[in-house]
Amino acid sequence: MRALSHTFLFLLLAQTLIAKGNVYVQSTKAKLLSQPKLSADGYPLQLGDVLSPVSEQGLFVQVRAENRSGWVSKLFVSPLPPGNQIKLGVTSNSSEAVVARQRASDFTKTAAARGLSETQKMRVRGEGDLYDFESLRWMESVSFVSAETQTVKTSSKDESLNIKEVAYSNENLEVLRETKAEVKVGRSLAARLLKKYPLVKDAELTGYLNTITSRLASVSSRKDLSFRVGVIESPEVNAFACPGGFVFLTTGTLKKIQTESELAGVIGHEMGHIVLFHNGEFKQSNLFLDILSGLLSPPGGEVVNAATSTLLDEMEKQLFETGRDMKLELEADEAAVGLTSQVGYSPIGLSSFLNTISKSEGTESLKKTHPDTTIRIAKLVYFESTSSAENTPFVKDRWSEFKSKLKP
Repeated sequence: MRALSHTFLFLLLAQTLIAKGNVYVQSTKAKLLSQPKLSADGYPLQLGDVLSPVSEQGLFVQVRAENRSGWVSKLFVSPLPPGNQIKLGVTSNSSEAVVARQRASDFTKTAAARGLSETQKMRVRGEGDLYDFESLRWMESVSFVSAETQTVKTSSKDESLNIKEVAYSNENLEVLRETKAEVKVGRSLAARLLKKYPLVKDAELTGYLNTITSRLASVSSRKDLSFRVGVIESPEVNAFACPGGFVFLTTGTLKKIQTESELAGVIGHEMGHIVLFHNGEFKQSNLFLDILSGLLSPPGGEVVNAATSTLLDEMEKQLFETGRDMKLELEADEAAVGLTSQVGYSPIGLSSFLNTISKSEGTESLKKTHPDTTIRIAKLVYFESTSSAENTPFVKDRWSEFKSKLKP
């Protein structure tokens, strides 16, 4: 972290919502609850409402709203103000290369004028032996059924509910600078991961996974992100979350999953890390970063600078070696229960999957980067008992169709 401060890019880590100031309601599922649990009584909050945090308890924050006080889930509020959703995969490969080269050239001239060292100058399109942006672009380009167009049956009435009712669009707003910075770092980390593990380029399977992900994202507070899920070739049982909305599941993990609810639970856990800012908040400051921000837009321009490369080294180590703190992993487990239960999946999906792999081989990678499975299951039993699935839609389980197509 000390090295990063010298390169003007920094993350604000391990801060509570209280320290960050106001939070903003970003999901139609947000309620002011009487107790810190989703099943508690409460009344709906409005999108864009500004709340003042008072205290925190687990995945809930106690807030003041007008003349009332109560609890709200961190899944449905954000320390970031409302912003438009960032778009991915909107530029061609050739145009990305031209833009990246031109911007790198412009930056070199600016850097020379400002006397910046060679290590602070841009590396265009990353280092070839570290990044696989081509596979990442393929993943971003795969089409899927977005939450805005999904229609399902509600659990309370025999009538259709369009998920668009619980989605949130901020088309009249700008994409936040913090969002742009997070996605840039996340894309680069994802491209590094894809250099280690080959991406499974099955458009049908990838589209199916992203349809599930879009449903989960539709009720979360991160409407500024375009979440993407990819499958990587590895017998290991593990999954990874990169900043900016990029999630990866190994083929070894998929082969252990029995139902779509389990699949949604695993995806929901990884999304939880992103929704809850477990990678920190990405902030930009001073003129140098203003220039850098301009060079890095649009999302397709693959330019990795020295500061970002240093940050990626630390994040990569966390992904594959040290793992996250137990507290954060348990928060992500609780997030999985909260997200899945709000869109019609069984809240016991993740615990069911963990029960399966607790008796399986090939889980060394998961055990290395995650808490003991027994502890996680015990905590999940409590989270499941306090979840709420009232008036949520039924979801047809299609996982068996896709699992049968996986290579042995």
